[in-house]
Amino acid sequence: MDDLLAQFVIEAAELTQQAAEDLLALEREPGDRARLDSAFRAIHTLKGSVGLFDLAPMQSALHAAEDVLGLAKKEDAELDPSRIDPMFAVVEWVDRCVRDLEQTGSLGDKAQEESAELVRALGSKTPSSASASPPSLTSGPVPPWAASLFEAHPTGQGADAVAFRYAPTPQCFFNGDDPVTLLAAVPQIVFARILTRDEWPAPTEMDPFRSNLIFEAISTAKRADIEAVFRLIPDQIAIVQARPAEQPTPTPEPVEPSARTIRVDLARIDDIVTLVGEVLTAKNGMSALVAEAQALAGGLPLSRNIATAQQDLTRLINRLQRATTDVRMVPLGDTLRRLPRLAREISGQTGKPLQLDVSGSEIEADKSIVDGLYEPLLHMLRNAVDHGIETEEQRRIAGKPAKGRISVTARQVGHRIELQVADDGRGIEPEQIRATALARGLIPREDAESLDGTAILDLLFAPGFSTAESVTDLSGRGVGMDAVRTAVRRLGGKVAIASTVGAGTTITLSLPTGFSMSRILVVSVSGETYGIPLEAVAETLRIPSDALVKVRSGEAYVLRNRTLPVLRLGDILGTPTPPRPQELMLVLELGATVVGLVVDSIGERFETLLRPPTGLLKHANSIQGTAVVGDGRIVIVLNLEALLS
Repeated sequence: MDDLLAQFVIEAAELTQQAAEDLLALEREPGDRARLDSAFRAIHTLKGSVGLFDLAPMQSALHAAEDVLGLAKKEDAELDPSRIDPMFAVVEWVDRCVRDLEQTGSLGDKAQEESAELVRALGSKTPSSASASPPSLTSGPVPPWAASLFEAHPTGQGADAVAFRYAPTPQCFFNGDDPVTLLAAVPQIVFARILTRDEWPAPTEMDPFRSNLIFEAISTAKRADIEAVFRLIPDQIAIVQARPAEQPTPTPEPVEPSARTIRVDLARIDDIVTLVGEVLTAKNGMSALVAEAQALAGGLPLSRNIATAQQDLTRLINRLQRATTDVRMVPLGDTLRRLPRLAREISGQTGKPLQLDVSGSEIEADKSIVDGLYEPLLHMLRNAVDHGIETEEQRRIAGKPAKGRISVTARQVGHRIELQVADDGRGIEPEQIRATALARGLIPREDAESLDGTAILDLLFAPGFSTAESVTDLSGRGVGMDAVRTAVRRLGGKVAIASTVGAGTTITLSLPTGFSMSRILVVSVSGETYGIPLEAVAETLRIPSDALVKVRSGEAYVLRNRTLPVLRLGDILGTPTPPRPQELMLVLELGATVVGLVVDSIGERFETLLRPPTGLLKHANSIQGTAVVGDGRIVIVLNLEALLS
């Protein structure tokens, strides 16, 4: 994909999202002029960008959509509600086309047929009065130059006539443009004239490489054909359709100040983050130098100087780390703003009216986390509608509003983000979950009877679990909530679920704001050193060994009236250690599960760039990565959830 097309793909995705948001708002409030203007600008800009490429099907569909919005703007009328669905169809189709361009560099084989169908759908709803006065390419009255053209050539005032004004930049020759050749490429010109931009200078002062001409002409060709000629220089061309009736003067649109932004390839930012991690690792190694200097005779002043330099370096690296992390931070709104479109689509598929409330879009997180949230949120939204929200009749009998309500709420909790998806549907029946798990053989019968409410709800995350009785577009395909948990864990997050029968269900995601750096706790067992993610450690305890209770083949410990299963890291890794009078235990929180992990000793805590496993370690699920500790040694960082499962 060339650079120009890659830039178009990025901008087109933003424009289709903006148009979809505006159409959703117009569906609720058809008279919202600001939203109508915004939708028109998005479609108009998108159509202009498409004109830079040979994408005729997209150009036709967007042109038809622009005409619908332009007509509503011109007549100062509300957008007909019957136009919303065809307009949405165009936006969704263009969005799919953009994804095709991103993946394959071209449109699908059926793009022309699909575009024609969309144009017919929009045209079939066009009022009969619309054909009397074709909309102009530009909003507003006929500009003086166009009126002068039509007056100079009265036969060119027919409904099919198009006036255009081409004002090449003075430096156009250096840009590779030939104004005369471009003008000659416009088909069916019936009248033309050439003007000068400025007064001609004296012959001795004339610059032959500076253009001083302006071309005005009338053509009876199709507007799209004229646009195609000037598609690479849209800022130098103005095109006006002839209109028999004088148009009212519209209210000028406010000009929004442009933001000072620059697009940077994410890989370049990742390279900077990696370098910061390397510097951080090098800084951590200075602790060993301090210890070595202290061991030298008379080395105390030297060790103090090194420690002071390390502190200064730590302060600067922390600032650099925050700065590079901030560059990757984007608002959650980049993902959350896509949900209303999904809710509308799912509502149409199921026939269940929905109200979706979204809040907290301004909260920021690492771009990888924000992008990675879309798939789990999509699955949760589908589940909420398919399994949670009742039909209109069922809600009426239950005394609920006919329209089901789903709320997506994000908030900042310390250094983490808490994202809740709550519905006011039927809730989850625990006995149905228990029966389904037994029927599918997910748990033994003796274990099923002893499960409490939290453990029963946790069965929803078992692979392959589903209560759907049939396969639909939304569910019943054997991909359950385990897909959500897997995706969230991949982002370094946790999932919890709570439900009340008859009142609804709430799913809570707890996620880090970023994961470019990891906080590691060093532990040792049987003489070997390992790293453990510090965020999983709730507390550390020294307990007498006789406080550990034998339970079947394992051990347990009662912590504040709560019984925790206890595992020994040495036994898990195949290097058991003999019992001691006192044991050192880490209390780990892994999602809804709390366990105790016995280790021999605890070492330093540090923040570092976690390197993903490579080579033979790449296929070991129990290894999360490797890190370099202060003395330069490499430690393996354990994936606790995979290891303890």
